[in-house]
Formats: sequence, C-alpha cells, structure tokens
Amino acid sequence: MTDEGARLETRTDRNEIDEAALGAYLRHHVAGSEVAEKMTRSLLDRELDPEVRAFLERFTDSLEGERAFVVTALDQLSEGPGLIERGLGMATGVATKVKDAVPGGAPSDLEGLEALAVGVWGKRLLWGTLKTLATFHDGFRALPLDDLSEQAEDQERELVRLRQRSIAASVMRQPGRD
Repeated sequence: MTDEGARLETRTDRNEIDEAALGAYLRHHVAGSEVAEKMTRSLLDRELDPEVRAFLERFTDSLEGERAFVVTALDQLSEGPGLIERGLGMATGVATKVKDAVPGGAPSDLEGLEALAVGVWGKRLLWGTLKTLATFHDGFRALPLDDLSEQAEDQERELVRLRQRSIAASVMRQPGRD
C-alpha cells in the first residue's frame, strides 16, 4: 500500500462518509449533466461544422449513460428515498439559472464548447473522487471508474481541440459577415 493509501485508510478508519454531503455533491453532478445535455442540444440546433456535430451527437449519447453511473452511486447511499427526485428537481433549477445568467441569449459556439470542456473537467474530478471513495466504500467498486475517467479525458481533449478551431468563426472578422 502506498503512503497516500495508508493515510487515506487511516483517515477513513476514524471518519465515515458524510452521506448527506456526498449525496449533495453527486446531485450537483447530476444537475451539471442535465445542463450539459441542454447546452449540447442547443448547439446541435445550429448549423455546425460536420466534425463538431458528430462529436456533439456522440457526447450527448454518452451523457445519459454517465449520468446513470452517478445515479448508481447515489443509490449506494443510505440517505433515504427521494434522493434521485431531489437531484432531478435541482437539475431543472440549475438549468434555468444558467439560462438566465447567459447575457444576450444562447452562447456562441466558442462559449458553448468552452463551457462543455469545463464541465467535462468537473466530470473528471467526479470520477477521481469516486475512485478515491471506492477504496473504502464497497458500493462504488463496481463502477467502471477507470473507463469513465479515460472517456472524460478523451472528451475534454476533443472539446478543447474543437473549441480552438471555433475561435476564428466565433470572434474573428470575416469578409461578407457584418
């Protein structure tokens, strides 16, 4: 066992998981996933570069499956019934707040891809948190956290690349465009 693993094990021997705090953390990620799906669908409603469109379609498909793993993690907690329903209600509230907070309506392609990249970074942190917790919570060990982490890293790399390509189209003056 590594020194870090020994320290973690020692801390967890003395402290149990605060399931209410973990449940809130996981519900925030469910809400973030809902917001990401709405933003992705909004971007897909536009005329997009075919490569961006293909990525966003794959990304949208992956969000539902990833969200199911977060819900599975929530199910491992003994916080009681209604946990998922509260999370979904919160997701709707967060999505509304994000929509209201964006000045001038829908974000540009650049802003949308950038926001998705930041969200995927948060998702990478989530999978890392669950990997840490899986070292002492049996319920999280069955989740494919290594695969989810790798998928999120791939998504982040691709979003950053596509975002970089969108800079010229989003903010550079182009002939024939007012």
